[in-house]
Amino acid sequence: MKRKDFLTRMRNRRRGDQLELRTGDRRRAIDWRTLRVELPDDDNVATQDLAVGTVEMLSSGIRLRPSEPCWVRGYRMWQDDEGRGRAEFQYRPVPEDAAPPPGATAVGLDEIWQP
Repeated sequence: MKRKDFLTRMRNRRRGDQLELRTGDRRRAIDWRTLRVELPDDDNVATQDLAVGTVEMLSSGIRLRPSEPCWVRGYRMWQDDEGRGRAEFQYRPVPEDAAPPPGATAVGLDEIWQP
């Protein structure tokens, strides 16, 4: 028996000889947005507006001032090949009283998040 015939027979056995309709790919239930920024070399503060608030980029890291409740996770900071500082984190806007998943931090309206 050829491999192709064997696989077809096994697939039909699992499905019960009925055509199984395919559904579209399911996306993740939670849509995280990733932000990668270049940090300034000196003591200047650069800002960037996001959907959830404002990010201040410092030479020592970042600071998030949210304008709506959000979750934050996955912060990391590194030096690229040219020696410039870079930082990255993920954020997601959420309802006011939502509990964050493991590994994420909930940030409210009146809070400032700085890792």
